[in-house]
Amino acid sequence: MTEALPRLFAPATLAGVTLRNRIAMAPLTRQMAEADGTPTAEMVAYYARRARGGAGLIITEGTYPDDGPGCRAYLSQPGIATARHVAAWRPVAEAIHAGGAKAILQLMHGGRVTDPRCLPPGAAPVSASDTQSGGWVLYTDTDAEAKLRGITGPWPKVTFGPARALTVAEIEAIADGFAAGAARAVEAGFDGVEVHGANGYLLYQFIHDATNHRTDAYGGSVENRVRFARLVCERVRQAIGPERIITLRLSQDGVDDFTGAWAGGVATARAIGAALSDCAADALHWSSFAWRDNRDPTSDTPMPAALRAASGKPMIANGGIDQGAEAEAALADGAADLVAVGRPMFANPDWPQMVRAGVPVDLVPFDRSYVIRPPLDHAHADPRATVPPDWPTVW
Repeated sequence: MTEALPRLFAPATLAGVTLRNRIAMAPLTRQMAEADGTPTAEMVAYYARRARGGAGLIITEGTYPDDGPGCRAYLSQPGIATARHVAAWRPVAEAIHAGGAKAILQLMHGGRVTDPRCLPPGAAPVSASDTQSGGWVLYTDTDAEAKLRGITGPWPKVTFGPARALTVAEIEAIADGFAAGAARAVEAGFDGVEVHGANGYLLYQFIHDATNHRTDAYGGSVENRVRFARLVCERVRQAIGPERIITLRLSQDGVDDFTGAWAGGVATARAIGAALSDCAADALHWSSFAWRDNRDPTSDTPMPAALRAASGKPMIANGGIDQGAEAEAALADGAADLVAVGRPMFANPDWPQMVRAGVPVDLVPFDRSYVIRPPLDHAHADPRATVPPDWPTVW
């Protein structure tokens, strides 16, 4: 049978790993791990269901690689910092593979947008420079979130404190922490890792000129601002070898700045792409609300297309892809080699199979309930086993 979407359903290869198609499930912060970061059976069921739905690649939610200061960004965020974490991630990787997909674990450090309840008492978050985010921990201002999670009692809006600039020695140590976390991810059975350099987190804070005011080798020029991300990818490559996937996620906006944009627009994207052309990542991953929207009034070139052309690396494009035709267009237009689908697949885990005929499909609209109570593969978990989190309301 002739494929209606021949590009989307063609196999792809990253670091010698073959994917059955060019559909990746985008990462999504869910905060459903145990208090100490240990993944749960519910998480196995969540990822298994989306692998069974037909995705070629599953990218997990952001996971903290070690117990260093400010690394864990969220309460109930999963970690890959301990042997207990490794053991609990192993059935996740196995379930994804059983569903026919490949799996990479996203590694992240919160930086200045770390939930203060995750920090030791009196400790400041860390960042590229001495700055303070004007945002707050997502959904702590939304009563509906507390109800969905089964939380009773106070539900305060949690803001971020002033951050201090990292020293060069601390930058090196954090890069080593990413590498150690990557090695543990491979031990748990993952096919590689994604280095999170997007969405307002620590590496983003170095890449973005609005948050990086350094005057040393890690600040100033584009080449200097991506130096930390390059270092992390290099250390990760040394830790996991050449036959495991490394992707690097990038974005203009963050969890504390949904309208963020790079000064210089597409020209900056091209400079970043060129500066990453020989980095250790196998592919770049563009994160956005709409992949065509570059937020640059002087150019109509999509950011993933500019980054892809300048870097010479395969591109995973994310943002506003809800129908198969839009995914095929991103591939055909030179903006992507793979597409990452988020909200449509969270609410519709069979999305790859639904769009394969190449005709528009009616999708279940996404809302926050699909983050906290998504469709699961009940062969792996009893949904009643989920326990409301015991999150502190003072700090």
